[in-house]
Amino acid sequence: VHLAVLHLKTITMKTIILCFLTLILLVQAKQDVSEELVEYYLRLLQEYVNKSAQWERPIDNRKLFQPNDEEAEPVDHGHYDFIIVGAGIAGSVLANRLTESGKYNVLVLEAGGHEDNFTDVPGFVPYLARSEFNWGYITIEQKNCCLGMKNSQCNYPTGRAVGGSSVINFPIYVRGNRKYFDKWGSENPGWDYKSVLPYLKKSENASLRWEDPGYHGHNGSLNVEDCRNYPEETNVFLDAAEQRGREILDYNGKNQNGYSTMQMFTKEGRRCSANKAFVKPAMKRKTLEILDHALGTKILVKDKTAYGLEFIRNRTKYIATASKEVIISGGTINSAQILMVSGIGPKQHLEELGIPVVQDLPVGETFYDQQTCPGIMFSTNISANEPDMKQYIRDYLTGSGSLTSTLGISGIGYDILKIRSKNRSIQYIFGSGPTEVASSFFLDWLEMKNETWQALSRNLSGKYMWAMFPILQEPKSKGTIRLKTKDPLDYPVLDSNLYSDDDDMERMLAAIKDIFEISKTPAFQRIDSKYVSDPLPACKHYEHLSSDYWTCAVKQLTYPIVEGVSTCRMGPKDDKSSVVDNKLKVHGIDRLRVVGAGVIPFSFSHPAPAVYMVGEKAADLIRKQYGDL
Repeated sequence: VHLAVLHLKTITMKTIILCFLTLILLVQAKQDVSEELVEYYLRLLQEYVNKSAQWERPIDNRKLFQPNDEEAEPVDHGHYDFIIVGAGIAGSVLANRLTESGKYNVLVLEAGGHEDNFTDVPGFVPYLARSEFNWGYITIEQKNCCLGMKNSQCNYPTGRAVGGSSVINFPIYVRGNRKYFDKWGSENPGWDYKSVLPYLKKSENASLRWEDPGYHGHNGSLNVEDCRNYPEETNVFLDAAEQRGREILDYNGKNQNGYSTMQMFTKEGRRCSANKAFVKPAMKRKTLEILDHALGTKILVKDKTAYGLEFIRNRTKYIATASKEVIISGGTINSAQILMVSGIGPKQHLEELGIPVVQDLPVGETFYDQQTCPGIMFSTNISANEPDMKQYIRDYLTGSGSLTSTLGISGIGYDILKIRSKNRSIQYIFGSGPTEVASSFFLDWLEMKNETWQALSRNLSGKYMWAMFPILQEPKSKGTIRLKTKDPLDYPVLDSNLYSDDDDMERMLAAIKDIFEISKTPAFQRIDSKYVSDPLPACKHYEHLSSDYWTCAVKQLTYPIVEGVSTCRMGPKDDKSSVVDNKLKVHGIDRLRVVGAGVIPFSFSHPAPAVYMVGEKAADLIRKQYGDL
C-alpha cells in the first residue's frame, strides 16, 4: 500500500509539473518581444564579452581604494546607532529590518556598486567572473584539487556589489537538510531546524508548482520559483530517478532525499538578488544611509568595546562611530579579513604580521567549502541546434529558456551511497544543453586549462550533452584564510585545501561511479547516453576510467563551489574553534557582531538561503535587545 501511495504521489507531482509548464509555455507564446529590446541585450552581452576579454585580475584593493593622502587624518563621517560593514545577503537583510521601525539611524558600507540588466540574466553568470562585480579572489596553488585549472589554483568568484554574491552566483535555492540545522542547534540554542524554519519562510515569496504545506513562505520579498528552463532532458533525469526507486519531492520541504526540478532565486526567470528583495524597498527611508564603493578597513575598539569604523571612499579616509553596535557582514572572506587587521584573530598570526592583538580568536582558521567535480558529461542522440542567442534572449524576455538558468541546470537530487557499510549523502546537480554553451563556464568561471577542457569536450563538439555535478555533503577537509600583510588594502590568502581528508576522495569516487550507473538507466539509454571524453592529459598513464584514473582526474577537476563558510564560526565560549556566540556576538568584544555565512559552524550545502535566515534572525535578536520588538 505504501509503495502504491508513493507511486501515485510521484505520478501526481509529475503531472502537475507538466501541466504547469504547458500553461506557462502557452502564455509565453502569446507574448511579443520587441526587436529593439532583443538588440539591446545583444549589445549588452557583446559589451560584457569585450570587457571580460580585457579584464585583469586585481591582486589587491589599491586600484580602487588607495588613499590620495596616506598621512591625512580620517574625515569624520558622523554618528549612527548601527554601522553595517557589507551589503551582501545578510547585510542587505539587516539594512532593511533595522530601519523598519524608523527608530535607528543605520550606515551601511559596501565596497561594490549596483547590479544591472546583465547581472539579472542567470545564463550570463559565467561572464561575471571576469567583471567589476567580482572581487577577483583566487586560492594559493593547491595540492589535491584544481590541478587542471590554471596554475593549479581555484578561481574564487565572490560578489562585490550591493547584494553581494547574490548578484553573481548560480541563483539556485537549496536550504540544506534539517539534520544540519539540528546539528547547528545542538551546541547553539535557537539554531535548530524548528527554531530557524520561521526565518527561512519569512524572507521567502514562493511560487512553486509543487510544495510541501507548511515549509515555504509566501509573503516575503525574496522570490523563489521553479526553474523555468525545462528541456525534455529534465524529464529523462526524473524518469531515471524513478527507475532507481527514488522519490520525486520538494527537496526544501519535509524530506530531502529524492529528486526534483530546481528551485531558483528568480522572478519570471530573472535573478532576484538580496539588493532587489531587501535594499531597494528600503532605499527611501530617511534612517538608512548606504555608501557604495566604500571599503571598511578597521574596526575601532577601546576597552574591549567596538565603537566605530574606519573606511575609504573616493580615495579619502573616513571614520564613523556607532552608539549601539558595529555589525560585520562582509561575507566569509572579508569578514575574517577586517576582524584580523583590526587585531581580532589568532594571536600568533597577528603578531607575526605586527598587528597589535585586541582579542585572541581563531578567525580564519576554519574555512569549509563543498567540492564538486565538473566535467562529467555524456553525449546524447538529441539534435544540437546551432546556438541562437537572439532566440535565447527572446525566450528569456518571456520568462523561459536556457538563459533563465545557469549552465542549463534544471534538476537536483539527493541520494544515499553505501560506502564501507555506511550511508553517505550526496547531492547531484543536473544540467543539459549544447556543449559549446558550457565553454564559458569551464574557461572563464573555473579558469580551466585549455588542454583539460579540450580533452573533456573534443568528442562532444557539436553535440547535445547532459552533465551531472556531484557535490559532497559535509566534507571533512578544511582550509584557511590568512592575511598576507597587516595592510587592509592587500587581499587575504585563501587555501581551500580540498581532499586533505581521504574520506572526501572516497565519497567523490563513489559518486562518480553512481553517476555512470544513472547513465545506464533505460531513461538515459533512450537518448543514447555515452561518456566519450578523452583521457585528461595529466592522467593518461592510468587505464582510462579505472579507479586510479578517476583518483587522478578528480584532483584535476575538483573545484570548490565558492560558497565558503565557518571562518567566524559560531559556538559556545568554551569552544576554542568558535568566534561568535549564539547571538552572533564576538567573544570578548562588546557591541560587535558578525552576521553572515562565516558564522555557520560547519560545511553547508549552498548556504545562501541559510544566510538570509541568519540575517533575519540576527535582526530580531538585535531589535529585541534594544526594545524595538
